[in-house]
Amino acid sequence: MKTAGQFYYEDGKLYGPRDYMRERGNDYLDEIMEGRSTVANYGMIYSPDPVTAILVALQTDYAAWVGMRDFNAMRERAAERENRRSK
Repeated sequence: MKTAGQFYYEDGKLYGPRDYMRERGNDYLDEIMEGRSTVANYGMIYSPDPVTAILVALQTDYAAWVGMRDFNAMRERAAERENRRSK
């Protein structure tokens, strides 16, 4: 088994957080496999093997996805508070 953060590869299958994989991860995996991911392409040069490069690219994208999801939720809550105040 190989792991990188929230992702792991075992017995020919890749596993990661369900919500991410459903919303973004599967599409990003397609980008990786088509050679359109700069992070994965760069990782292929320095990683010990392609699976590790893919796992690291997914973890990197996942971290950005979680950060943006949390930021947007915080921004929406702030807008709701502001709307309540202005009434």
